[in-house]
Amino acid sequence: MSEATLQLLAGDPARDALVVGRVVLVLGGEPVTLEMAVPSGPIGFEDVLPILQGLTDFVVNRGVEVAESAGRTISCRAGCGACCRQLVPISQAEARALAALVAAMPGPRREEIRRRFAAALQTLHSGGVTREIDAAREEVTDSTAGLGMRYFRQGVACPFLENEACSIHPDRPLSCRQYLVTSPAAKCVSPAPDTIETVALPARPSRALLLADSEDAGVSWMPLVYALRYADEVPSRVPARTAPDLLRDVFSRFQDADGAERGERE
Repeated sequence: MSEATLQLLAGDPARDALVVGRVVLVLGGEPVTLEMAVPSGPIGFEDVLPILQGLTDFVVNRGVEVAESAGRTISCRAGCGACCRQLVPISQAEARALAALVAAMPGPRREEIRRRFAAALQTLHSGGVTREIDAAREEVTDSTAGLGMRYFRQGVACPFLENEACSIHPDRPLSCRQYLVTSPAAKCVSPAPDTIETVALPARPSRALLLADSEDAGVSWMPLVYALRYADEVPSRVPARTAPDLLRDVFSRFQDADGAERGERE
């Protein structure tokens, strides 16, 4: 593969003073040049998500190319929403971004989505799963290894799932972008590590973001269905770091992010 160059933008050129930077990352043994335009002042991790989303999409495309060159076919399609009933780990930055997305929706639509979030939390609470999630967020142990399956068995659909497809696809979390399978779609209905074949990726930006953001904010990962409650209950902090500093922090953790995410779907 030839060296790739990605042009990525965070912020609004009509509103923000932007600075331009260039970084070369080595992903899967291949150099990738990132040319980025970002706001010049202090911002939060949620403000650099467009950069990380674009990079994640590139990483996933590279993984798909390798899989297809080996004769494997991606099974994921719109209309197959089994994975949208799995535990999706997100950072507090992604929680705030999702909450802002919902807040910007028209009134009836916003209230419907908020109702779905509340119903999901109630189902998980009634099944005793929220207690396990909260314990796993504090400390990952062997006893949490089966949490993802126990979550899946509750049958809780992502609040953004409609007609078995993602209704916020361009804004979906990094973890969702990274999850693709080549095993038959029917197997996703009852997922197990020995039956699901996922696409191997040269990097996991979602995990790198979780590591950087959790250390910076002191907030562990959370399941997607916690997003609105978290944003409602925890005030946003005044930004103290610049985009280059935040992105440098995330990129420096790519090697540490090779392992599975806490709560990552299997």
